[in-house]
Amino acid sequence: MRLKKFVTVLGMAAACVPAMAQYEGTRVYDRIGHGQDSITTLGNIVAYKDSYRAKDYAAAYGPWKEVLAKAPCAEVGTYAYGAVILANVLVKEQDMAKKKAYFNELMAMYDTRLQNLDALNSFTKPKNRVTKGDIVARKAFDYAYYGAGVADGYSIDKAYDMFREGIDLINQDGAKEVPGFVLDKFFEISYQKYLKDTMGFREQFLKDYMESREVCQKMLEQANEATDSVAAQKILSQYDPTLNRIEIMFAQSKAADRDQLIAIFGPKIEENKANLAYLKSALTLLAANDCDDTDIYFKAAEYAYNIEPSYESAIGTAQKYYKEGKVAESVQYYDKALELCPTNQTKAAIALRIANAVAKSGNADEAFAYLDKAVQYNPGISGKAHLVRAQILASTKKFSDAIAYCSKAASEDVSISGSANRLKEKIQEVQRKNAEYERANAEYQAQKAKQEREENFWKAGSK
Repeated sequence: MRLKKFVTVLGMAAACVPAMAQYEGTRVYDRIGHGQDSITTLGNIVAYKDSYRAKDYAAAYGPWKEVLAKAPCAEVGTYAYGAVILANVLVKEQDMAKKKAYFNELMAMYDTRLQNLDALNSFTKPKNRVTKGDIVARKAFDYAYYGAGVADGYSIDKAYDMFREGIDLINQDGAKEVPGFVLDKFFEISYQKYLKDTMGFREQFLKDYMESREVCQKMLEQANEATDSVAAQKILSQYDPTLNRIEIMFAQSKAADRDQLIAIFGPKIEENKANLAYLKSALTLLAANDCDDTDIYFKAAEYAYNIEPSYESAIGTAQKYYKEGKVAESVQYYDKALELCPTNQTKAAIALRIANAVAKSGNADEAFAYLDKAVQYNPGISGKAHLVRAQILASTKKFSDAIAYCSKAASEDVSISGSANRLKEKIQEVQRKNAEYERANAEYQAQKAKQEREENFWKAGSK
């Protein structure tokens, strides 16, 4: 079979034309030079792909390396195959000098791809084209994943800066989201960086958390809206585990400690009281980390609302009044927040936030009313509303009802099915422990009653 393919490409090689700076409308045979070099390159392409399919990465390495060196614009796949080939030979290599050499080749491969980015994109379908940000982010992933203990001068700071550059470029382009595996490793590196400098890096770590979580949630929502179940599952399998790991690392970090957050943002809110962008960012971070009932949050909301009323600052002001027991005033600002929203979809999201805020004050009925409003604004948000309702019910120890709403949430919205099922498991664990306690207590009470009866019997007999 391999010989047949090799003969076929030899026949086609005669049609090769000299390489151009751009290759729009060309075939691989037009991008590998001409003469004997092109014949050799075509043979190497066949050879490394055959070895790759057989998972013989050591055998694939040599011919792949020749293709990259002599025809870096032959195929976009050269780089995808190369990343896997180099990673495998690097991991299996025992000699540290050779291991370093493979790692350096891996990093250099990404640099080569960046140098030839325009040429490679010129013959690639628009939907499959990559940006500089995509490549830098993937290089950062491989640097962080394979570089520790191997790369000369490896550092968490360098890994973080590479990730940050790639992610920022992807965000600026706006055509796609950061891949789940990249977010996962990026946040792990951010967490390690935070552990090295818990005070100096805390604010940036919080921003990294918010950004990473937002991307995961956005992609999970897309999975829920997808009509293709296979595509939906592909998104779900990539971003749900990533979101779960991010949440676990963030919880372990204890970066959201209220006192520490207040210490960080306290002086900065005052310093930035005329900086609307900063105030909005602070409101988002504080609200996301259960600090939306603090004086710092209320102050940021007040300053932001005075500069430019927005639904974020209106919510903050509403919560301030709610905490002071001024329910009527708080409702006015909650309604103002809804009024300031441009779309029903945004209103639904805000109504969910309001429900969460009201629930923290212990008013479950009012929280449920806002959940109903959220679903009225956007029926597609019913799954998320069920999850919030389940959380409120669980906090009031109505465990059976909470479990029922967890099941509804998971069945109606695949984007939150993981979170709903995890909450359900936690509630069931609490129920199990409560049942064990009740059994143990009943046995104790029975034993105690028996002992009292025996004591009373002997006391009566001694008289």
